Parts: sequence; structure tokens; C-alpha cells
Amino acid sequence: MKHVRRGMAPITSLALTAALLALGNSPAAAASPKPAASAPGIEYTATLGDAAQPSSNGKGTAEMPISPDNPAGTEWLNDCLGSSEAQDPSGRVYNRFKWCSDFELKAAYYKIENGKSVLKGTNTIRLLAAAIGYNDTRATRVFLRAKTGQVRYDGWNLIEKRTVAPNLKLEISPECVPGADQPTTATCGVGRSPAKMEWAQWSNFPDWVYWDVSSTSSEGVDQVAFHQWRFDENGASPGYEQIQRGKSSPIGIRCDSADYFSQGVKRYPRACVYTGALPFLTYDDNHPNIRRHIRDAQNAPATDSVTYPKEGHPKKVPGKWSSTAGARGASLHRVASRGQGGAIALANEAVKKAACGQTGGVNPWGPDYNAATGLPPYDTSVDDCDEYPFSSTYEGASSTDWDFSVRNIANGENRSAGTKLGNFYVDDRILAWPVEDPYWVNVD
Repeated sequence: MKHVRRGMAPITSLALTAALLALGNSPAAAASPKPAASAPGIEYTATLGDAAQPSSNGKGTAEMPISPDNPAGTEWLNDCLGSSEAQDPSGRVYNRFKWCSDFELKAAYYKIENGKSVLKGTNTIRLLAAAIGYNDTRATRVFLRAKTGQVRYDGWNLIEKRTVAPNLKLEISPECVPGADQPTTATCGVGRSPAKMEWAQWSNFPDWVYWDVSSTSSEGVDQVAFHQWRFDENGASPGYEQIQRGKSSPIGIRCDSADYFSQGVKRYPRACVYTGALPFLTYDDNHPNIRRHIRDAQNAPATDSVTYPKEGHPKKVPGKWSSTAGARGASLHRVASRGQGGAIALANEAVKKAACGQTGGVNPWGPDYNAATGLPPYDTSVDDCDEYPFSSTYEGASSTDWDFSVRNIANGENRSAGTKLGNFYVDDRILAWPVEDPYWVNVD
């Protein structure tokens, strides 16, 4: 049972067992297996040094635009395409719901002469691409347009460069990468036909074209499926052949049918997000005391004077964000909330209460409080007991693998921080354990 090794010996297994049984769960439910390793097919394409931007919960079917810069001058798109990461082979995962890229596609054209395929020239086009994930269906919308005047005709003779190369056909469409679907029972599909124009038309076409890349329902918890899509170029034209079609680098998406995402009256039962961003929650100076508490806890204090409950060893607390992998702490994992009857969250709450439960000599939470190690008395009419890691995490106060910290925080700030955490879960589409969906907390 939890925390026998800690200074909080009065937290008895009997008390915690009784709490779990009252909820219809066995004590084993709180000691469920650790989150599994990352699901097959997931890959992190974003540069680790490039902090992903806050997510915005994607777009619903009714509000999904036909242009990623609608309205014109959309801030996220300009910021995304203006970064050097947008020109990386895999583009830039701006956040969990948005992606962009500035890339080239090439088509080498051959013609049969004297029974042999002879290279006549190569056409190259510079393209802008963007994508926005849906938050109410298992799909992402992919947008594409050419950069004006960004077409080259290389290797052609002077006459063909002017009369042939610009008039050849160029067909572009997203495609699902064969063999990338995980689990293999899930399927990825692309709606709408390819966009097809002459090279010269692409060069001067100002509008965005778009497609929806979608995922079928899968099996298992939340029906999670991983896919990869990429752009496919087909330049075949009458009298000319293209031996090898152009392909862009693959981009990874994760789709799910989790039904526990909501904000107010709005529900988000299905979605697709981009796997290339490492999600992290940031607490800034709007929550100064929360920020200070988490920073103290994450830095693993060796003294009992910094965090409670007091321990006889340096604390080991997960969740610290850093853009440098070697400085990043172990990740956190969301679990079902107390309101949803989540046994782990309820066990976390019970242990937290035992660590902070005294006010003016009156203990509101029963006999488990230990005055020698627990949080000193505080006024519960103005302060809440804040805990880190959060009660909604697998690594919370009832974990047998990690330490935790409690501190009294003004109730307005504490509850505002809780709202921010809940919005983060929705906006970054953090799935609940046992799905492996790691995240971190940034307070630096």
C-alpha cells in the first residue's frame, strides 16, 4: 500500500482500502500497472528546442475553414510558416491541432527516344501547406497552395523550357502512407480528388486547395489509431513520363473517439491531433503561488523545510518540462477524474488530505493527519490545499513510485489553476490512462 516508506505512517492501508471499497473499486485499482510504452507509430518530429505553441482545441465541422488564413492574416499561420522549422522535411507541428510546411516537390520528365527513356528536364515547385485537426470527428483538414512564382524548369532546352515544361500537368493530393496504420485494423482515407493544373497555372494560382484526411474507428480504449499522411505528386503528361513520383515527408496523426472531453456545454467526442509536439502545461505569473509550489516540488528538495509532507529522503517528483531532453523530468499521465469515479484520482485525493488536514487544532479529515510531517495548520476559509503532481495524474499522491508535495494556496488562485489544467487537457487532447499520452508542466 501507498507510502509505507514515507514519513506519513499514519496513512493506513485500512483507511485507503475502505475509501476505495466505498466507491466500488478494489484496492488493486489504485495500484494498476504502469502506463505502457509509447504506442506503435508515434513519432516526435518537432525540434525539441522549439517550444510548441498553446493549442486551441482544433475546429468543429461547422466552423472548419476552407482556407487556413481565414480570416486573412491569421496569426498562427504567419508565425508557423515564418519559422525555420517550417522548412524542415517534416514541416513544423505548431501545436497538437496545427501543422505547417514550406517545401519543394520535383518532377523529372522523360521521353521515349529510339526506344529509350531520355531525361528531358526537371520541374520544381515551392509549396505552402497547413493543417488543422477537427475536434468533433476523426479527421484533419489539409491545405495547400503554391508560392507565387516559385516554379523552376531545369535541364530543358531553350524551346522546351518555354513551350513544353510550363504546360505539363501537375497533380497533387495528400495520401495515407501505406503500412503506417496502428492498429492495422484502423484505416486512413482522403476525401476529394487530387488538385490538377498545368505547372504555370500552379505558379500563379493564389487560392488554397484542401482535403480531409480521416480515420476509421478502431478498437480498444478510446479507439485510438495512429496514421501517417504525405503529399503525393503526379506529373505524368501526354508524351512525357515520370519514372518516380514526388513524395513529401510523412506527417503523423493520432485519432480517437474519447467521449470525456468538454468545455461548458460543448463536447468534443472525436478528434485527430498531430503527434510531433511534446505537450506541456505552463503556469506563469498569473498563478505565482502555484508556480512557486510546483517549481519547489519539481526541483526535488533535499530539506524538509521546502515542501510538505516532510520526508526522510530527497523527494523524487516527476513532470518537469525542459526543451532539452536530458534536463526534462519523467512525464505525467492523466487519469479519470474524481467526478468520473476514477479510483486513482480518488486515492490521490485521500492521501493528499491526510498530508494537509489540520486547521487551528481541528482535523477535518480524520485520524490520518500526522502533525510531525504534514502541512502546518492553515485557514481553510481562505486557502485550499494544493497538491503536485495533480490528483488527476497517475503519478499523483497515491503513487508508490513518486513523491508529492502539498501547500496551502489562496482558494481563488488554486481553483483558477485547476480550471487552467482542465482546459489544457481539452485543448491539447490529453487522453486518460491506460492510453500512453505523456505531458509535462513548465514553471520556469
